[in-house]
Amino acid sequence: MLFNYLRKQNLTNLLTSPDSFRYFEYGMFCMGWHTPATHKIIYYIASCLIFAWCVVYLPIGISISFQKDINTFTPNELLTVMQLFFNSVGMPFKVLFFNVYISGFYKAKKLLSEMDKRCTTLEERVEVHRGVVCCNKAYLIYQFIYTAYTISTFLSAALSGKLPWRIYNPFVDWRESRSSFWKAALNETALMLFAVTQTLMSDLYPLLYGLILRVHLKLLRLRVEKLCTDPRKSDAENEQDLINCIKDHKLIIEYAAAIRPAVTRTIFIQFLLIGICLGLSMINLLFFSDIWTGLATVAYINGLMVQTFPFCFVCDLLKTDCELLVSAIFHSNWISSSRSYKSSLIYFLKNAQKSIAFTAGSIFPISTGSNIKVAKLAFSVVTFVNQLNIADRLTKN
Repeated sequence: MLFNYLRKQNLTNLLTSPDSFRYFEYGMFCMGWHTPATHKIIYYIASCLIFAWCVVYLPIGISISFQKDINTFTPNELLTVMQLFFNSVGMPFKVLFFNVYISGFYKAKKLLSEMDKRCTTLEERVEVHRGVVCCNKAYLIYQFIYTAYTISTFLSAALSGKLPWRIYNPFVDWRESRSSFWKAALNETALMLFAVTQTLMSDLYPLLYGLILRVHLKLLRLRVEKLCTDPRKSDAENEQDLINCIKDHKLIIEYAAAIRPAVTRTIFIQFLLIGICLGLSMINLLFFSDIWTGLATVAYINGLMVQTFPFCFVCDLLKTDCELLVSAIFHSNWISSSRSYKSSLIYFLKNAQKSIAFTAGSIFPISTGSNIKVAKLAFSVVTFVNQLNIADRLTKN
């Protein structure tokens, strides 16, 4: 069933951490990123065609259209094409980074399976189930937002009798007839559905990584809080529980290291693009849009915001989770423990103080503060355009 991985917790059939990427893997298969066990040659051919269509043809087609038709563009069309151009240039890099470091994706899934082995109580397994459902809901929400932009842009263009994105088509001249217009418009929409899904996949996976990571950090903190609280356990058993917690923390650090190369490079590209694209969208919305193109632009802005903000917010929460873990270690029941237990605890505390953090391109931290600073560029662009009356000049021309 389509919504099987959104089901409520069933005590006899709970989801596991690798299921967090179930819908994401369906998308990987559709985009040619996940090779099936059979019919590999046919799948490779289809993957190459999708890649050539979305990643190669799209930016080239926009560039050709921009050069051929720039004199006929309205300001609204010009800004829409420029938004798409910048995103189409950044998309190949984001897709490339994920596929180059795809081994980190599979390693992360294996590590999650190892972490799940430590979830021995029903409460822990239910917590994992809830985290998995949250990840799968996030995928469907992203899919809705990105698809809504594509469909709304198509509808607004169809109602106004203009092509949605003005992508160059060497086989169909949309100006020849009404049927040619619909052929070109439907071709553009199909292309954009694939391209937008590729963008969705490369934008979403850092968030999925972060959400399920938070679940296991929380479970580790709860285990630490229970250390030395069972009077029936001996010192050796308490020390073994502590060692198991240290091993859990090591798995979490290894998981973060596995996902870091792809995440840092992807977010860096997103930070580079979001300020420019958001600025162009705001100019389009405030100065040139009618009711229909305005709705499409709002949908596009929503897509831009979910590219970076949710994961940046999750990174802030991860920092807080690490601080809570350190506090839990320090305030655990260790005072009456053995000398060897205290030595292990000090080692654990020292390593836990190194917070799990991600940087964009190894340059600046990925956080809500960084995201806001980048977004401010958009408002600076709008202010610049307004002060110089550039919008009025474009409208007159």
